[in-house]
Amino acid sequence: FRSAEETKDVLAKIGDHSITETDIADAIAGQMVRINNQLYSTKKQAVDSAIADYLIDQEAKKRSLTREQLLKQEVEDKIPAVTDAEIQQVFDSNKARLGGKTLEEVKPQIQQQLQAGKQQQQQQAFIQELRKAASVKMFLKPPIVDVATNGAPTRGPANAPITIVEFSDYQ
Repeated sequence: FRSAEETKDVLAKIGDHSITETDIADAIAGQMVRINNQLYSTKKQAVDSAIADYLIDQEAKKRSLTREQLLKQEVEDKIPAVTDAEIQQVFDSNKARLGGKTLEEVKPQIQQQLQAGKQQQQQQAFIQELRKAASVKMFLKPPIVDVATNGAPTRGPANAPITIVEFSDYQ
């Protein structure tokens, strides 16, 4: 009989042979780094979105406005109009992908796309202003990747909080 502590990292058994987390760790290390980075990125986006929503709601309350009124006042009303020169530049840069369509045919889509981009930039700038004033503290930490440096030439103290690893090939 094995204790729960001894079998907790057993993933599979074949007769008396056990396959453990340790047995597969090297095989999945690269994938786990990518998955952990994706998990962090997803969480960070969700936290940033929740912070933005909260700050916008609080600012709207403070100004006795609805959320929509605040966003209209601070975002929509402050967006500079899309110019014909900007539309022409996008058109000229993407002629090959437009399948021979004329500027008049695609102008409304280009204008809408540019307007949406400007709105997003203005909203992000407004949220950044709110974040600065609110002194937001982020406790979500990015994943740490341990890189074995045993035997490699190193500089600096061994207990430094950050290790920078340079991978290079000398030919």
